[in-house]
Amino acid sequence: MIELERFSSMKKITIKDVAARAGVSVSAVSHVLNGYSDMSATTVEKVQTAAKDLGYVANSAARQLSSKKSKTIALILNEINVARGVAMPLEIISGVIDYLDKTDYEFVFYATNTEKQAHKTLRQFCDEHNISGVIIQGLRVTDPYYHELEHFTLPTVAIDMNIRNKRIGTVSIDNETAAFEVTERLQASGYHQILFVNGGRKAAVSHERESGYRKSVTKPSVIFADFREQVAFDLIFALFSAEKKPIYDAIFAASDLMAIGCLKALKKLDLASQIAVVGFDDITLTSYFTPTITTVHQDVKTIAESAAKDVIEHIEKGIIKHTIVGYEIVVRESAAI
Repeated sequence: MIELERFSSMKKITIKDVAARAGVSVSAVSHVLNGYSDMSATTVEKVQTAAKDLGYVANSAARQLSSKKSKTIALILNEINVARGVAMPLEIISGVIDYLDKTDYEFVFYATNTEKQAHKTLRQFCDEHNISGVIIQGLRVTDPYYHELEHFTLPTVAIDMNIRNKRIGTVSIDNETAAFEVTERLQASGYHQILFVNGGRKAAVSHERESGYRKSVTKPSVIFADFREQVAFDLIFALFSAEKKPIYDAIFAASDLMAIGCLKALKKLDLASQIAVVGFDDITLTSYFTPTITTVHQDVKTIAESAAKDVIEHIEKGIIKHTIVGYEIVVRESAAI
């Protein structure tokens, strides 16, 4: 049976301490930790909570840690959702794998969400899987892992996030500058009533893109569509249906999926030729949609490969990097800016 221990410079804590914290017997703790099905839901919850509070890892993982140097990189992506689009996560996975294939590092992928994070800390996950470095993307500023990263010490690179921890590396484009440039170019092209369709209030990248937009306009107007095509469609359809004459002459969406939703709504209202629409990310669909979509191109594969390179450099040399990858504004039919 697996007994959990904590491996640090602190006094070793045994399975008896887990039992004491949970208020159950040692055998009950052992059964829960080894996945036996004869424990009640209440006992399982008590033991799991105690293990989480104490930060335990399995003995097998600890023996591996002590017997050899860890050579495993974990890619952790948060809230992968078809409704929000999977193109970017797939490109990140592809970029990381392609880079690590050229090294002697192994690869572990973990799709997480807020609920999973509440049950297992990032440190626990890394300890259990003998992780030597982490690449992480997609966290909300309210997520448990986001807050844990503020005090995290394992070599880590965050994609499209700013973490208040100098030990955490970052890779991204300059989202704020890109959004500012798009908005400036819209105004220079004669569009002055620009609606910004943002993703989520809790996403770090949303804050940066909205900040760039706000720096350019005097009277900002922002709505939130949760990075979802259907939500954007519903919001734009309702907004423009209620107006006899549109008060906005341009829409800047913080993701391409939302831009597609906006354009679908405008097409249904016969307004697509009157309202400029710009997206962000340059997913494959933007060049096939009618009209083709003006957007901000970011090379996701390069971002992913940079993250993999930087986290290995952190592991092997202790060098922490904050890498900015270039972007490009791709002008297509939806907005001639």
